Amino acid sequence: MPIKKVMVCITNQKTCERLIARGMERSKGGAELHIVHCVQTGHGFMGTLSDGEAIEYLFTAAQLAGAELYLLRADRVEDGLANYAKDTGITTMILGGTGPGGGESIITRLERRLPEVEFDILL
Repeated sequence: MPIKKVMVCITNQKTCERLIARGMERSKGGAELHIVHCVQTGHGFMGTLSDGEAIEYLFTAAQLAGAELYLLRADRVEDGLANYAKDTGITTMILGGTGPGGGESIITRLERRLPEVEFDILL
């Protein structure tokens, strides 16, 4: 049986502990845990002047969870996340729910692009 791979998608918020905690729960039993933050090319990783401090915080949070932190850049964040999931064989993707807004959510588009992936959405 192939190893399960859990991907936690975090944003520029430093309050991502509950997403990482869910990833830890879902990866019990030997699944690989991937903590992934993707930003659009040309933008800062954390959207603040204190990128270094925020990135260090995320690396520490990932390390405490027994995971690696992957920082990605892509012209379209959706493409970066989908390509990473495909390239690494992700089986479960954990994301925070999106707020109300117009149009189709990135979660809906990722679910359509990655039908073989189980999605775990935290509201």
